[in-house]
Amino acid sequence: MDSTDRFALLAAAGSLFSRSLEPHATLEAIASVLVPGVCDWLRVDLVDAHGVLQRALTYHADPEKARYGTELADRLRAAPGAVGSMAWVVETGNTHLAHFDPPHSFDRLRDRDLLTFAESIGMRAYFMVPLSARGRTLGGLAAIQADSGRQISPDDCALISEIAQRAALALDNARLYADAEAARKQAESANRAKDEFLAMLGHELRNPLAPIVIALDLMERRGGDFAVSERRIIERQVAHLSRLVDDLLDVSRIAKGKIQLERGRVDMQAIVARAIELTQPALEHRTRELEIDLPQNPVYVYGDAVRLAQVLCNLLSNAAKFTRADGRIALRLRGPAVPGDAVEVTVQDSGCGIGSYLLPHIFDLFLQGEQPVDRKDGGLGLGLAIVKTLVARHGGSVTAQSDGPGLGSTFTVKLPPADEQSAALPDQATGLRNMRGSGRVLVVDDNVDAARTLAQLLNEIGFDARAVRDGPGALSMLEEFLPELAILDIGLPGMDGYELARRLKADPRAPNMKFVALTGYGREPDRARALAAEFDEHLVKPVSVERLFDAMHRLLQEGQP
Repeated sequence: MDSTDRFALLAAAGSLFSRSLEPHATLEAIASVLVPGVCDWLRVDLVDAHGVLQRALTYHADPEKARYGTELADRLRAAPGAVGSMAWVVETGNTHLAHFDPPHSFDRLRDRDLLTFAESIGMRAYFMVPLSARGRTLGGLAAIQADSGRQISPDDCALISEIAQRAALALDNARLYADAEAARKQAESANRAKDEFLAMLGHELRNPLAPIVIALDLMERRGGDFAVSERRIIERQVAHLSRLVDDLLDVSRIAKGKIQLERGRVDMQAIVARAIELTQPALEHRTRELEIDLPQNPVYVYGDAVRLAQVLCNLLSNAAKFTRADGRIALRLRGPAVPGDAVEVTVQDSGCGIGSYLLPHIFDLFLQGEQPVDRKDGGLGLGLAIVKTLVARHGGSVTAQSDGPGLGSTFTVKLPPADEQSAALPDQATGLRNMRGSGRVLVVDDNVDAARTLAQLLNEIGFDARAVRDGPGALSMLEEFLPELAILDIGLPGMDGYELARRLKADPRAPNMKFVALTGYGREPDRARALAAEFDEHLVKPVSVERLFDAMHRLLQEGQP
């Protein structure tokens, strides 16, 4: 083989190896380059993940000989220390060249298995070279001459060594790619398991919230002025817990700013009061009371009342967590001094402070200062990252100041003020008292409290509603009650909501029935699956009565001839 042929062979090898990212395909590419142009046989052994040398390839252009050689290689193994064996080449990192004039020259092969292999294929010469890439020995390669009777020249050795070097890099790339693919699949599997766990967790957390919300609505309609302040507290706490469940199910949604804000013209004094109420468990055991400095007049911003309360809750909770019980915590609210100024809320404490190394990164996701072993003040490092994201979504900013460890901290939130035309948030109580509807409704939920209270509320609003707890009960109900609309939970025992909707839709006794999925499964894939099935609407527990009523009214209107 002249220099031109060698150059062409190296170019072909480089092209083949660069296209291969799968170990078996890479081995076949090596074989196609060397056999039969350079050698008659090719052997490759590779070190596995446990450091054990394994047979990887025994190749000949004749498939029958290749099968025979593979059987021999799998059955015969030279002693690890045998000079000229594959194990010796891999262990020492040395190359090995040998020529034979059979049968007498085989006598110098002292290892029985090496001798058997050489005699079986009529070996005339072989050159072994380690496969090394990125400082790691991957295995060994043996180019063998047999039936062609060719020798292996120094130029052949140089060519084989160069191809082996390129092959080792290609094999290492294939290994790295395989490792990356395995890691990706493992991550995808873990992510699916996480999503499934969070979906189930969300379902189980939302289910008990749903009857609480409905019961509060019933109390609103029946109770008049009875326990109004207590009901408002429960309403706020349930709303806050519901939003926290949403955050738990998709923390990245908040961290990446992918959240929906329910904006309205709200008084920041009311937001401060709500935040203090929600943070009361962390504040009530302090020996020094929270200092509150509020202006005399309302301070309006255009924002989401629940999310803004969450911002102040996180700041107050952090202050309480990192400040001694007798330390100072102060909250101050200031409206715009002149038109165009921002609304400013400051939370200041005399607590442990923030080191200069940590201060520039204090709002980063999952960032935490040093914690003691018991982690009694620990968390997930999400609170301040969420604060920054929510404030930014309101068009504002948040900053942190500290003179250092032990010298306290000051967090300042600035928000744009609301203009006079900003709409106020609706009064829920007024909406409930004026709500009226009509139509036959079937409620199916295995949470008996949720099914019963929702049916009661719908009946009081004007609907004719019945409640059952499972699919068979819903199908039996059709004997005496033909609903125009069915509100179905998805996670029903035995027959799930999807199957029940399909069977109800196929029943000729109620051909125009509409379907609402009211479920604790609230991820976007859950919504897509429901809408792709038999459902006309997908709502997540706990849902406001106004939103449920609007969906029911729209669907019942669509169902009228």
